[in-house]
Amino acid sequence: MARCTKCQTEWTFKDKVRTFTNLDGSAKCPNCGEKQYLSLKSKRQGSMLSMIVILAMFVPGFFDTPLMVHIIIGLIAVVIVLLLQVSLIKLSGKEEFPI
Repeated sequence: MARCTKCQTEWTFKDKVRTFTNLDGSAKCPNCGEKQYLSLKSKRQGSMLSMIVILAMFVPGFFDTPLMVHIIIGLIAVVIVLLLQVSLIKLSGKEEFPI
């Protein structure tokens, strides 16, 4: 669960989605107003989860499936990845960058 690093308020699903709508990956805490950022671990998990979409688009091609099946599998993968990314969010009080 995502919690504010300052006031320890647990964020709702809607609050966590707001972090993805900002390009810098930040959002203000709904309780104390402190700016929170995605942790480095959350960013890395998100990039790894994005590979699921790529695999879901290319793997059915090896099995000679119709185009409509590719599209459906891709859309399902996108929805699953987005839901997983939002549910796995961890917050940080400062913006973290890889070394």
